[in-house]
Amino acid sequence: MIRKLFAAIAVCFFSISGYSQTEDFGSWMTFSVNKNIGEKFQVSLDQELRIRDNMSTLNLVYTNVGIGYKVNDFFKVSATYRFIDKHKDDFTWGVRHRLYTDLIFKIKPGKFTLGTRVRLQSEWRGLGYESNFGNVPEIYLRNQYKFGYKLNDKMEPYIGTELRWQVQNPRIAYHDGFDRTRFFTGMNYEINKKNTVGAYFLYQREWNTSDPETLYIIGLEYTLNL
Repeated sequence: MIRKLFAAIAVCFFSISGYSQTEDFGSWMTFSVNKNIGEKFQVSLDQELRIRDNMSTLNLVYTNVGIGYKVNDFFKVSATYRFIDKHKDDFTWGVRHRLYTDLIFKIKPGKFTLGTRVRLQSEWRGLGYESNFGNVPEIYLRNQYKFGYKLNDKMEPYIGTELRWQVQNPRIAYHDGFDRTRFFTGMNYEINKKNTVGAYFLYQREWNTSDPETLYIIGLEYTLNL
């Protein structure tokens, strides 16, 4: 069953990619630290580096600082601030700021994990950007769906998808609405209760733009739970 699901996702990756106009291959590498405060709260810190242009150019570096609250075994809410230093097309760098709130629902029937995440995201540009719109933010609603299966005590493969809906973006001359999809598949390996490593493949496709971009991403993750 698991092999069939992975095969279905692979078919989606390569069949949809035939409609793209611009393609790129890159890598995302993430280091995360999580710390529980009591039974309900968790603070987190993420550092990520992204490489683009067929693994030849540093695209951006970001830092997340967030806090989460576990309502019960099935529902969690969180709030996160992201500081982004991004390489621009004119070969200079610009600073962006992002705030987002997540609603996370998850159930675990047997060895399976079924989860969904609803994210409301606001991002605005700062140092290094010139714009007639000043600090008018870009606002998106992002829905993610994820399915995992526990092979054993250490390994958990997963597949998933994410849909992004544009609520507000004054810099792009097309109507508000659906503008991006992601499909991903990967594996997490729990070294011990404090240390987890993971790897994944992600396919991203843009929509409703004159020059849609398709990304193929290899991701590596390391998580430390204190």
